[in-house]
Amino acid sequence: MATNRLIHEKSPYLLQHAENPVDWYPWGEEAFAMARATNKPIFLSIGYSTCHWCHVLAHESFEDEDTARLLNDRFIAIKVDREERPDIDQIYMTAAQLMNGQGGWPLSVFMSPDQTPFYIGTYFPKTPQFNRPSFRQVVLQLSEHYRTDPEKIKRVGTEINHALTDILQNDTVSPFDDALVHDTFDQAMRQFDVQHGGFGEAPKFPSPSLLIFLLDYYRYAEDETALQMVMRTLTAMRDGGITDQIGFGLYRYTVDAGWKTPHFEKMLYDNALFATVCIETFQVSGRERFKQYAEEVLSYIERDMLSPDGAFYSAEDADSEGREGWFYTFTYEELIDQLGKSALFPLYYQVTPAGNFEGRNIFRRTDQSLQTFADEQKMPVRDVVTQLEQERQALLRIRNERIRPFRDDKVLTSWNALMISAFAKAGRAFADPHYTHVAERALTFVETHLMDGDTVNVRYREGHVQGNGFLDEYSFLAEACLELHRTTQKGTYLQTAMRLTERMIQDFGDPAGSFFFTSVQGEPLLIRPKDLYDGVTPAGNSTAVSNLLRLSQLTGRTSYREWAQQIFSSIAAEVKTQPTGFASLVSAYVRTLMQPKELILLTDTLESVAPYVSSILKQRLPELSLLVGPKADLLPIAPFLTDYEQMDGVPTAYLCHDFQCDRPTTNLELLLRTLHI
Repeated sequence: MATNRLIHEKSPYLLQHAENPVDWYPWGEEAFAMARATNKPIFLSIGYSTCHWCHVLAHESFEDEDTARLLNDRFIAIKVDREERPDIDQIYMTAAQLMNGQGGWPLSVFMSPDQTPFYIGTYFPKTPQFNRPSFRQVVLQLSEHYRTDPEKIKRVGTEINHALTDILQNDTVSPFDDALVHDTFDQAMRQFDVQHGGFGEAPKFPSPSLLIFLLDYYRYAEDETALQMVMRTLTAMRDGGITDQIGFGLYRYTVDAGWKTPHFEKMLYDNALFATVCIETFQVSGRERFKQYAEEVLSYIERDMLSPDGAFYSAEDADSEGREGWFYTFTYEELIDQLGKSALFPLYYQVTPAGNFEGRNIFRRTDQSLQTFADEQKMPVRDVVTQLEQERQALLRIRNERIRPFRDDKVLTSWNALMISAFAKAGRAFADPHYTHVAERALTFVETHLMDGDTVNVRYREGHVQGNGFLDEYSFLAEACLELHRTTQKGTYLQTAMRLTERMIQDFGDPAGSFFFTSVQGEPLLIRPKDLYDGVTPAGNSTAVSNLLRLSQLTGRTSYREWAQQIFSSIAAEVKTQPTGFASLVSAYVRTLMQPKELILLTDTLESVAPYVSSILKQRLPELSLLVGPKADLLPIAPFLTDYEQMDGVPTAYLCHDFQCDRPTTNLELLLRTLHI
């Protein structure tokens, strides 16, 4: 089988196209030099390994000899894995939204050799249908336009370039105040789907940044509605088709508004963020079901997405054996054959003989309570729960004998950081050291394989490291270190977070405000983008701001807080236009309004204060920073502790707020009552 240049890459997505007859180039100067030398435009195809429509486009067009010959004759073709090069993806996805009002993957970009796009689309079918031209038609027409009307191509490119610069680099100073916080909540309420939970219409995506904001708003404004919106959404997602009811874990989204029919790919970041929201909702509400939801997700991650050396894989495909969802669904006959006619699982999870998905069944809970269902079956609830779990495990064993969907086994630093944070939070919220161990082991992998001092890389696979880190690598990883520090109180994690943050300020900071997405040392692109809006993950700038505020509390460095305040001011005007699009940034700001507190607990050994620290860590207290340990260990991190001493050689607590400190106390029980714990 003939191969193209992608055969030398490590990205699973690029390797999926290494045997295409298309003469693919990876992104790099070789491709651009060839485009300039031959005066050909560039076709840039951006996707990822578990993208269903990327597979369809590849099969219909990139694997077709005639189509490939046409593309090779008229364009220089470049393939990009969006998960390894989010900087490139961000630029051209923004351009797609400007030109078309929407975007998606596969992203098909037609551009000049200077990287300026003149036409962008997504999936193009093999033959004209769905009100879309065929891929061959697009290639022919655009190559002719490029040849016969270069002035128009240049004019369109210039307009797009200017628009991109305005959107991706614009900072305007404006006050950030509590009115914006309430505006964000009001908009969230308007977008909330009262019937189904979640926000907006179909397709329905998880909105973790907005849910975390609502938890913060609940704590700040004491508005019960905010907490109810979160609990309603998490329960609807856990009970719906977006959750793998047999093996657990979250699918990427549902095609409907009611969380019924998923797109079956599973992404590491979705599961990390869903678990995080469930953990924090458990901390706030005390309701055990949210702990269960998180533990189910984490069990899936440990079973299917954890590498032997402790890192987390990236994603699992929607397709197997050539069909979407085949691995995850069952026919009615299969279920009755395997479980018997008295099985409860098909009844409880809405199975029908005709099926609800292409003749097969997606599992989703009925709207009945467990008690009502048990009453209908004339069984005790305890027996129903036991039988359902036994049948779930039986179906999992049966399913595991099938051909599994493709798993993208690359290790991405930013996504690993999100999952490390989730496990670290579970460790302290559930008082379970196993979760903490998983988080620490994963961070050790990242530090060993993806970091060199304070320099961070993007991706590891089969011993090969690639990519200078982007803002997300630095901000998400610093956050993971802060989470592990809070859970373990090991100073090394705080020191790593500080080093990463200092490097982030140095390489990504814009003196005018906010952070660029790419490092000052990165390769020149069409423009230098900024990541301001929340997407499927929180915006890198928002996480950076949150880290700066936390580090300022922990270390006493006011320069961190000043930088954060500057970013609030530089983005405020844009936040006002679409508050819920900046939910994670508004969350960071809300926490500055919650009367931030600093608790320093000086002690010779952590063991002597473990019960008190555990009581604090089980709570969701985003406004409270915590430093615990011997003074000698804490001083290098927090020099402001110079005059702090243990009283009478026993553990001593210092609680500070509003830039002043209470009298030190050795009565730790009283301290917990002061914190309302």
